[in-house]
Amino acid sequence: MAAIANTVDRAEEVLADEALEEERLLEELENEELPGYIREKRMAELKQQVEELHLQKEKDYGLYTDIKKEKEFFDMTLQEKKVLVHFYHQDFRRCSIIDEHLEKLAPKHFSTKFAKISVEVAKFFVDKLKIKVLPALICFKEGKIVDRIVGFEELGNTDSFTTENLERRLAKSGIITLPDVPAGGNSLLGYKKKDDDGYDSSDPDEY
Repeated sequence: MAAIANTVDRAEEVLADEALEEERLLEELENEELPGYIREKRMAELKQQVEELHLQKEKDYGLYTDIKKEKEFFDMTLQEKKVLVHFYHQDFRRCSIIDEHLEKLAPKHFSTKFAKISVEVAKFFVDKLKIKVLPALICFKEGKIVDRIVGFEELGNTDSFTTENLERRLAKSGIITLPDVPAGGNSLLGYKKKDDDGYDSSDPDEY
């Protein structure tokens, strides 16, 4: 199945006309002249992916949400496959800068849950995760921390780093994948990872 953009708009399109997606896949499989059992497997995978899209939409995937309770944070990081959480303080200017970029990235990466939580709300986890500097981005995959971005140390040594710079840095952890290299295969929202080279450093805000 041809690669399809990993965006909230594309997810909405798939969910709006599931029958059309099935027709597209059937046409593609016929052109490839694949055996019947492979066609059945591909169709089953399509149906499973559509079910996952429904669940993700119900859980506000594609949006950058503000978590209001520590239990919600705990449950989300354990239950969802890929979660990016911004620990922020409302009075920190650099946290607002991160907010602006994540607002743009969330609709582009529908398969990752984007969220933020105030350090005033998440005092237990701030201590448990040893968060000393803000902004702090924590990346979770299947309940485990796989990466941290603290302050602006890896984002170009400037407050005016680009959204693309942050996107490339996040892709290094596998929490998102860059959309410029299609993976092909039978994934509705799949992409191959694209490697990118280093980043500069800057001074973070102490918390």
